[in-house]
Amino acid sequence: MYIIFGYGNYGKKCIEFLGSERVTYIVDNNEKKRDIHGHPPVYAFAEKKKEMGMTEDEIVIAVSEEYEAELMKQLRDAGISRYLMFSQLKQRIVKEKIMQRTDFIAVYQNALRWIHEHTLQDMGIINNTSLRRPYPEVTGYYIPTLLHWGYREMAIKYAKWLCSIQKGDGSWYDTEDIAPYVFDTAQILKGLIAVRELLPEVDGHIRCGCDWILGNVLPSGKLTTPTQDAWGDERTCSELIHVYCLSPLMTAGKIFAEPRYEEVAQKILSFYVENHRGDIENFSLLSHFYAYVMEGLIDMGREDVARRAMENLAVYQKEDGSVPGYHDVNWVCSTGLFQLALVWFRLGDVERGNKAFAYACKLQNGSGGWYGSYPHLEHLGEENTYFPASEISWANKYFLDALYYKYMCEFDAHAQNFMENIEKDDGRYQLILGEISKAAKEKTEVYGGGTLDILDVGCGQGRYLKNLRSDAPAHNYSAMDISDLLMRGLDESIKRKLGMLTNIPFKDNSFDVVYTCEVLEHAVDICSAVRELARVTRPGGKIIIIDKLQSKLGTMEIGEWEQWFDAEELKSVLEEYCSEVIVEQDIDYENNPIPGLFAAWVGTMK
Repeated sequence: MYIIFGYGNYGKKCIEFLGSERVTYIVDNNEKKRDIHGHPPVYAFAEKKKEMGMTEDEIVIAVSEEYEAELMKQLRDAGISRYLMFSQLKQRIVKEKIMQRTDFIAVYQNALRWIHEHTLQDMGIINNTSLRRPYPEVTGYYIPTLLHWGYREMAIKYAKWLCSIQKGDGSWYDTEDIAPYVFDTAQILKGLIAVRELLPEVDGHIRCGCDWILGNVLPSGKLTTPTQDAWGDERTCSELIHVYCLSPLMTAGKIFAEPRYEEVAQKILSFYVENHRGDIENFSLLSHFYAYVMEGLIDMGREDVARRAMENLAVYQKEDGSVPGYHDVNWVCSTGLFQLALVWFRLGDVERGNKAFAYACKLQNGSGGWYGSYPHLEHLGEENTYFPASEISWANKYFLDALYYKYMCEFDAHAQNFMENIEKDDGRYQLILGEISKAAKEKTEVYGGGTLDILDVGCGQGRYLKNLRSDAPAHNYSAMDISDLLMRGLDESIKRKLGMLTNIPFKDNSFDVVYTCEVLEHAVDICSAVRELARVTRPGGKIIIIDKLQSKLGTMEIGEWEQWFDAEELKSVLEEYCSEVIVEQDIDYENNPIPGLFAAWVGTMK
């Protein structure tokens, strides 16, 4: 536990970094700041100095450098010699985090909590913790991310706010509503395009935004912007980031049958690839902005250029997984690391992606957020300059995106290892077949016909579906998996879609039976996944989850992101959506090498 000396900006940053639950109390020389009922409480230094001399809590001086000597003297005069500066504490904790194994599920949960806490009501997400105003650009490109992870309501709220602030000419402005930016507008268009099936009224806003962007294109294909004031110098950011603006034009062109959108996007891409190839293929910007260019190239089908550039960048990656913020520094940019990991995942480089991703995860602050940059462990005295003491909202977005592509990449990489068949006498298969038979009988009794719509979520190579089509051929079968490679062998009669457990790409109330086997353990966000299973299941329909029990942890190796389940806890999650949940344990499987490993949760939708 910690005692913080100083309750100004630095003190608040220290609490944010540690997490308030780790702070016993705060002391300050300004008695007007005294608030003993706050969390954590604030006291005058004079009333706590005796106690501080005897405490086992660590005392942290959290003030600007000019006041550090004064507070050190106060502590020494009070007979207190055991203390450290906030800067020293940060360095120590960052090092400890890197050296220790990370609880990745907690990283996800904390990151998501940060997003919820920093979303402003009926608006968007903040810019950063030093500028607590809603940021249109980042709010826009958060929308697809939120949809991936099952947070539809938040995504819709973001989209409605963005539509309400669009300017008459079709553009969107910066955080402080000073000037329009092509880049910001394009990122907002990505969000509106992603949510349009849930919110059709965004279509007019998308068209206007696309038309405004086209008005900023020169005959050469160069994409201009009314202002570059927020970009920083050329070393940090350049017009190359406009490559990241092109995919919404391509998508909108297809949606609205507007070939000019696609033609202009291709023209812009050609301009930058042909005229700036050297800058693109060599690590030329802050890693955050450079990664924008890389992902934009992949979005536009130029993986060849992105792959070459990432091969050149790979020489900068250290053995610990870190990549410097610039080509000639050692400190790291948090969001840049996540974005570069994302790019490596999209290019199929699991090893490099995982190393960068893991390093960045370990930098997470106690609050659940990330500063824009951190010193490298081996160069702690070097000054990091990209939002060094403010948590940036886009770091959490790219953490979630990198995790999404990590899953896609890893499942594709291991596609050949997934089992193609399951024995018909396997207890897991028999349970699903039995529930389908009961559901068909009930439907026949009520409606006179027993044909069911059935969905396999996380179908893999379709081993359950192969048997079901043989044993219960009268039903309509659909399948979903995160890997297209896994689903390539499915019969053509099975409707298949790419998706993940937290973002099932089917409409509400589409199925009579939805089942998922050994998939929920990989979902990361269990509550979101169950919510999605319930969303696509009809009232009175069945949700079937077959997975491993938490009581058997330790009987086999599991992945760092994998979760096994307590029977009653998962039952209670399902009961939010189901009128009845039956738990069946000791499900037979493969001659039961680990007895009692599997359980089944069968819920009847309300």
